Order: sequence, then structure tokens, then C-alpha cells
Amino acid sequence: MAKGEFYIRPIVSQDLDRIAGACWENRQTQIRLLELQEIPGFGAWEGDTCVGLLHCYSVTLPQWDDSNFPGYGRANLMSWPLGLPLLVAKEKGLKFNKPVWGHACFHVGWTLGAPHADPKYFGRGIGKAMLKASMQWAKEHDYAGIIAHGGTKVVPDYNIWMGCLPWTTYASAGFECVAMEEDGKQLPWWTKNEGQPELMAQVHKAIAFGSGCDELCAKVMLLRF
Repeated sequence: MAKGEFYIRPIVSQDLDRIAGACWENRQTQIRLLELQEIPGFGAWEGDTCVGLLHCYSVTLPQWDDSNFPGYGRANLMSWPLGLPLLVAKEKGLKFNKPVWGHACFHVGWTLGAPHADPKYFGRGIGKAMLKASMQWAKEHDYAGIIAHGGTKVVPDYNIWMGCLPWTTYASAGFECVAMEEDGKQLPWWTKNEGQPELMAQVHKAIAFGSGCDELCAKVMLLRF
């Protein structure tokens, strides 16, 4: 493998000492997910270094078991990438005769022991590659489909902060939009996040350049197999 190249594979038990903890609260949660759904997600590797993670959850819709969700997600689903899709599924009564593969956090550039993500890994297609691997895995393992949180393409820092891919990336992979934050009629809650000044600067810039509420709102994306 040439320098700077990466590859994607499912996370297995032997990887647990080599990947960032990210939003998994403890080793026990990771082990439970391995037992319940075979893998807790996918890792992107540059040589022997894990440089990206995608957390995945097997969920039944419209009801689900949240026992392995991170604590902050259980307390406030809207603050967690898989939260909005689950709430929409419940509101709309989306039902499937098999479990659905849910995409939670994308952690691109977050390596073991690092306090935050390294931006040198951004823009290299790592997130898109993990999406492709996840789609193939879910289809091969007989899931009814994939549900995910699609971020806005006009505020890139939102997608980094929330840990999601832009909705346009999902759309280009064949996903459909089944709902939008605030129905696209008003600004979403996160546009008032004064604790993230760079994110807010991008929000104000997008609005100044004519972006409407529908362009700022996140979307729930669904792929049916």
C-alpha cells in the first residue's frame, strides 16, 4: 500500500485496543455490539493506524432498543447522528419485516490517543469509502436497508461536529430523503450553537449568500434493499 492510501474493513474484536474509543462508552458496550450484530462498525486504516470510524447499530423500526446507545444519545436523541432518523421512523411509523442498519457517528481522522480529529484526513474520501463498505455489508447480511442522518452541504463544520456525511453523498449512493429537520421551513436547532463559533460563522455566511432553511436543515436518508 502506497503512502497516504487507506483501506476499509469491519471492526473485529482484535481491533478494540487499536481504535479510538470515540462515542462507545466502554469496552463492555463494544463487546456487546460484537456479540449482538457481529461488528460495531467499520474502520479506515492507513497502514497499521486506524484513521476513521463509522459506528453502526442494528435497529428495529419503529421501536428500538437503546441500551447500547451512548449516554448522551439516550438523554437527547437529537444530539446523536442516529437520533433524528430514529425519531422520524417512529413518527412516520416506518416498519420493516427485518432489522435496519443504522449509521451513527463518522469519526474521520480520529486516531487512538488523539484528543480530536486530525483535519489532514478530511477530504480524502474516507467517509464515502466507509459508507460504501457499510452498504455492501448490510446487504450481504440481510438487513432491510440503511437509515442515516444526512448533513447539510452548505455548512461543512456541522457535518464534522455532528459526525455525519452530507445528504448529497447519500443521495448519490441511491438513498432517498424521507424527512427533513423542521420540514425545511425554519432554521434547525443547531444553528443557534454559539459554543461552536466557526460553525456559526459558516451558518451566517450561508444565510448571507442566500441559503434557505431547507439548505441548512439535515435530512433523514433511507436506502431500501
